[in-house]
Amino acid sequence: MSDASDPRQLVVNLFQAWSSGDPDEVAALFQPDAVFFDNVNGRFDGRAAIRQFYAGSLEVWDDLKTAPTRIWVDGDTAACVWTMTGRMKTDRFGAGLAGSTARIDGMAWIRFVDGLVAHDEEYFDRGAPLASLEGRGFLTPQTAP
Repeated sequence: MSDASDPRQLVVNLFQAWSSGDPDEVAALFQPDAVFFDNVNGRFDGRAAIRQFYAGSLEVWDDLKTAPTRIWVDGDTAACVWTMTGRMKTDRFGAGLAGSTARIDGMAWIRFVDGLVAHDEEYFDRGAPLASLEGRGFLTPQTAP
């Protein structure tokens, strides 16, 4: 399998794009009719909606970085655990939190068709951003309430 079609490398490329700060770079890695879902922000159908979602994220987060920490592959599908870090630009999560840095850990299930994302499901703890921003640490199975 070439690097261009290796799901493991495609996952790495996708997370590098999420870290790029460029909505067009992210959108280019999705099929035109792709589905992106995360359990906190909802479902986005199609490349344009996914691009818009990411562009909106950049209005809230500065220095947004994501990276897969473990990747499992089965055919055209990959699962991974990931870490996202970023600095809040706004007080969206509470007064005085703008400028605070957060870390969020999550997992994803991603299916590829012809080297592009056809379906991407992301899951993370809804309380993790606020806990991290408030300095209560990172919510992991050992520290979650």
